[in-house]
Amino acid sequence: MEIKKLNLSVVVLAIDHNPTILHPSFLTSEGIVPKDWELAEPPLCTPPFSVVKFKNGISFTVESRKFQVVQSPAPPVLENSEIPKLAIRYVEKLPFVRYTAVGINIGVAIKNSNPEDALITKFLRAKNCSVNDLKLKSVSLRFQYPLGNCRLNLSCEPGTFNGGSLKGILVNGNYHTDCPGDNPLLEAKENILKFSDRCKHFEGTVLQKLF
Repeated sequence: MEIKKLNLSVVVLAIDHNPTILHPSFLTSEGIVPKDWELAEPPLCTPPFSVVKFKNGISFTVESRKFQVVQSPAPPVLENSEIPKLAIRYVEKLPFVRYTAVGINIGVAIKNSNPEDALITKFLRAKNCSVNDLKLKSVSLRFQYPLGNCRLNLSCEPGTFNGGSLKGILVNGNYHTDCPGDNPLLEAKENILKFSDRCKHFEGTVLQKLF
C-alpha cells in the first residue's frame, strides 16, 4: 500500500479568538516562530479572518471561533511535525481566551488506479446498492468512532493528488476533543500534546487495519 502524506493541522476552537492579533511580527516577537522563517506570500490580516503562510509549508489562520496551524505537505514522520509546539506557544500567549475544543487532523492519499471500485469493494455490498439501471459508480464515506473522551471523525473518498497526476483514496482523520472544564487553557494544551499519539493511532490502526 503506497501512502502519500498530504497535510497535518492542529485546530483550536474558542468562543472569542481575535483574528487581528495574527501577524508575522506577533509570531516572531512572541517567540512563536523563529525570526528567520520566510513568508511565502504577504499576510492577510483582517477583523474576520487572518492568515500567515511561510515558505516551509507551515501556515497560521485565525477566525473568530477557530485557530489552526497547518503543515502541507506533511513530514515523512508525522509525529515529528512542529505544529503542536507552535499551537501550544500561540495559545499560551493568549491565556484568557475561552478555548472549547481541540482537533488534530491528518490527511493522506492511498495510491490506487481505481479508487471508486476499491472503496465499494472494501466497505459495501455493491449488489445491495444497485437496482435495475442504477449501477453504483462511486461512493464517499464518513465514519465516527468514540475514543475515550475523543471522537474520531473519518472520511474517505476517491480523488486525485500530486497535482492531479495520481489517483487514489483520500483519507482524512479528525481527532476532536472538547475542553469542558474550568481551565480551558490547560485542557487545550493537554489535548494538543496528544498529537503524537493521534498520529501513531492513525497510521497503526486506521490505515493499517481499515485499509
